[in-house]
Amino acid sequence: MPLEKIIERIDEESALEIKTLEREAQEKVSQISKEAQEKAASIKEEILRAASFEAQRRRDHILTMANLEARRTVLEEKERLIEEAYGKALAKLKKLGKRPYQELIKKMLLKVAKSGSGAIILSKEDKKRITPSFIKSINKNLRISKEDREISGGFILKREKIEINNSFESLFRSQREKLESRLVRILFK
Repeated sequence: MPLEKIIERIDEESALEIKTLEREAQEKVSQISKEAQEKAASIKEEILRAASFEAQRRRDHILTMANLEARRTVLEEKERLIEEAYGKALAKLKKLGKRPYQELIKKMLLKVAKSGSGAIILSKEDKKRITPSFIKSINKNLRISKEDREISGGFILKREKIEINNSFESLFRSQREKLESRLVRILFK
């Protein structure tokens, strides 16, 4: 075979080999590109799913915090209104006329000091409305103490080392739980 034929044949085989390699390379590039696109789509979907989950979690957290804040605000306002109602009740008790106020104190004294001795501690203001003769008319063994206390009304019964606090503040505090449920029903129907 002449040399030219051999070279021509080698050229043809090389060209064929090159075309085959180019086709295989192109197929490999297409396969790699397809896999890369699929992986990118999968990663994108995963990122979107994670972002959506995180956004929902944050939204839920924000809503929870907003609800808690709203409840706290409502409770604070209810508490303020309840305190205001107690304040008005105390003010109303303080403004009672002498006779109605004495009747109230008499009922209170009869509950805790129907008999026995002791000293009645009053506020400075109440010493003007509650007289020693009034106290004696309820129980001859009771007397008004020279001591006074910073109370809005009512009295403190002192027997030896024991004090029974019947000030309006103390009575309201002790009855608050019972009164509060009724007051809440009245104020917040």
